Amino acid sequence: MKNSMKENQPATIDGASLHVLPTPSVIHLKTADDVRLELGKVYRDMRQGRIDMADGTKLAYVLGQLNKAIETGVIEARMESLERILKGRKTS
Repeated sequence: MKNSMKENQPATIDGASLHVLPTPSVIHLKTADDVRLELGKVYRDMRQGRIDMADGTKLAYVLGQLNKAIETGVIEARMESLERILKGRKTS
C-alpha cells in the first residue's frame, strides 16, 4: 500500500471516511487571544460543514473553559502584583 504521507509524520485517520489525513500543526492556546482565534476557526469549520455541529459545540465548550482558566490566571497574577505593591507601601 502506497502512502503519500512522509514516514514518521504524524497522521490522523478520519473516522468517517477512514482516510489518512495529516495531523494538524500545533495549536497555540496560551493566551485569551489564541483561544479566541481558535474558537473562530472552529465556528467557521462548523458553518462550512468541516466539523460536525455536535463535535464543534464540544470543542467550543472546552475552548470556553480554557479561556476562563487563562483569564483567572491573569487576574490572579494582577492581584498578587497589586498586593505586593500595597504591602510595600505599608512598610514604607
